[in-house]
Amino acid sequence: MEEKRSYMRIPTRLRGHLRLLPGPEDMPLYRETPPMGSTAIILDPRETGMSEPLYAMLSTINTKLDMLLSMQNRDLLEADFPVPMDIVEISGAGVRFLSLTELPLEQPVEAVLILSRFPLRMAGAIGQLVRCEEADGAYTYALDFTRIRERDLESIVQFVFQSQRDELRGKKWD
Repeated sequence: MEEKRSYMRIPTRLRGHLRLLPGPEDMPLYRETPPMGSTAIILDPRETGMSEPLYAMLSTINTKLDMLLSMQNRDLLEADFPVPMDIVEISGAGVRFLSLTELPLEQPVEAVLILSRFPLRMAGAIGQLVRCEEADGAYTYALDFTRIRERDLESIVQFVFQSQRDELRGKKWD
């Protein structure tokens, strides 16, 4: 059987969360947030008349507030998406993940992938469970994306490319 791929798939170790959907056309619950820095105004402290130490302190406070907000959002995310995922492979077309929860195949689901914890980067997608393998009480599922926003797809593809670059750089020094 010839396999045709549109996206590169890489092994990874990411976390994610999943919820079952009643139907494939349900509205997604997860809404992306603008990427970090997209709405932030980058100021030169000399242009504001602000001293460098004050600017450094405010930047540190801003970073800590971002971290606290991401921790709060994580708790809300776990309540809305009750099935934890341990993602072992990722591509722009879908993921393979481990779960202790048995899920029905062909089930429409909504998944949120945590690409980075700090700064917090997540991507969401609607998909369908297409394969399952059971071993030692854990299940390995294949989730194919059926609907994904362009921004979320771009985040996943960037994550895959960055991971590949990091791996190649690591091999260079081996």
